[in-house]
Amino acid sequence: MTAESPPHGPKYRWRLLLVIGLAVLGFGSLMTLVTASLSDIADDMGTSTTAAGWVLTGLMLSMAVTTPMGGKLADRFGHRRIFLIGLGGMVATMFANVWVPSIGWFIVVRVLFGVCGGMLMPSAMALLMHAFGPAERARAVGWFQFAMTGAPTIGVVVGGPLLDLTGWRGVFAIFGGVGLAALIMAASVVKAIPRGPRVPIDFLGIALLGGGTLLVLWAITRLPALVSSDAALMSDSALLAMLAGSAVCYALFVPWERRASAPLLDLRLFRRASFSLPLLSAACNQFAYMGAFAIVPAMLQLEHGYAYSVGVAALLMVPRPGAFAVASPLGGTAVTRLGPRVPMLVGTTAMIGSMAAFALGSDPGVWGLAAVVVGLVLSGVSAGIGSPAYQVLVANSVEDKDLGVANGMNQMFMWMGIIMGIQSMLAFAGDDADWTVGRLRATFLFGAAVAAIGFVAPLFATRRATRLA
Repeated sequence: MTAESPPHGPKYRWRLLLVIGLAVLGFGSLMTLVTASLSDIADDMGTSTTAAGWVLTGLMLSMAVTTPMGGKLADRFGHRRIFLIGLGGMVATMFANVWVPSIGWFIVVRVLFGVCGGMLMPSAMALLMHAFGPAERARAVGWFQFAMTGAPTIGVVVGGPLLDLTGWRGVFAIFGGVGLAALIMAASVVKAIPRGPRVPIDFLGIALLGGGTLLVLWAITRLPALVSSDAALMSDSALLAMLAGSAVCYALFVPWERRASAPLLDLRLFRRASFSLPLLSAACNQFAYMGAFAIVPAMLQLEHGYAYSVGVAALLMVPRPGAFAVASPLGGTAVTRLGPRVPMLVGTTAMIGSMAAFALGSDPGVWGLAAVVVGLVLSGVSAGIGSPAYQVLVANSVEDKDLGVANGMNQMFMWMGIIMGIQSMLAFAGDDADWTVGRLRATFLFGAAVAAIGFVAPLFATRRATRLA
């Protein structure tokens, strides 16, 4: 076997992919289904939709904060072990959500679900990258994304009608059962891969990076409420305190990482275009992708607009993950054959086109729904074609022993883009009771402008950095 040959045969790779697909089925499906049923959750628990929104926001904050830690723990203690622990925790929290008595407990359990997801996702990516080998790394990323989106597409198709039939609690129970089956399979299928050296865990670095990220993203979640109340942003003491605390954490993180004996992250990596620019571009892509995701289902349910039910709105979202699932393997193949530059250009262009289509579909006229469907397809194509290029560039910037933390950083920036996109675009759109065609169009064009920043990676990364070895 040559140095470039995959360490495992095709049979193991497909079995591993199946296990990972089942493991992430509940994660992706429930993200869509919970978003579509937020108003029902709020009514069931006697709270506001804004408060219920923390079911999503809390999950995403915990994912953003814990993914670098999860990647580092996997490099240190073994990717198989951390994968199984993360999957077991996700299964337990899905079942726990069936019986949560209040919105507070619901949010707490979803935060714990995000912590477990932060342990599972970097490990799953590292396991696949190792199984496919360096030469097939882009293809591994493509198939990972297929697992992340193809399986949840099936979940949304099945879960959409189940929301109307059994309610949101029943859906959690069903996906918890699927996750339990994945855990049993993973225990016998997943093989251990080489881990990093047994160095001390940089707990202070984890705390500073996580604290800074949590505070800045928490500050961003205040934007919709402040904007809707016409409050002056710079006079909000809580917002200013969060931003100041985040700045302090990051200011302490940098010098600490430079002198730590076993740093969480080698900061010199950020000097490499192949590491830093893909992180920025992927975050901008996710900003528009998930920002629109927060707006479109609610737009489809507006009484003065499309006026669809929760189940119908959820089903109408299927073209997006469906296109993502189909495009992901193609994106991995394109990176292998063409290099990452062309797929990144196509991905960013498609995302801008999707925002333009959503802007057109803001008016539920003759072509309104058709434009929304086109926007959903373009969003899925953008993420499926572009994401493998971003992730492979980052992964190829580090040694194999650091794949876990590299994938963790990749996903941390992704979650930062997601949270910023959702909260910023919600703030831009304002109160959904007052949504107008003009306001919605301006919101989607704002998302398009941020997505356009994603051109920095394919246009400004050096030729050497953007070519695969």
